[in-house]
Amino acid sequence: MVVRIFTNLSLHGTTPLRAQPEVGEWGPSSVQPTRRKRLTRWLWIAAFVVVVAVLFLFGHYAYTMIMTSGS
Repeated sequence: MVVRIFTNLSLHGTTPLRAQPEVGEWGPSSVQPTRRKRLTRWLWIAAFVVVVAVLFLFGHYAYTMIMTSGS
């Protein structure tokens, strides 16, 4: 058995069609596909990493400017 870090992105699992709301010919009509959920998850992680990097670089720049202004 493979242990996964994240939960299963499929909202239906093994439930029968009669128990799934608004199932069309190709699946649910108002639920994002698994691929889009996975992409959204990675985009949020990438955005968080970029924001942390920008804050770190700004802090380093400000620290450098403060320390070099005294000499």
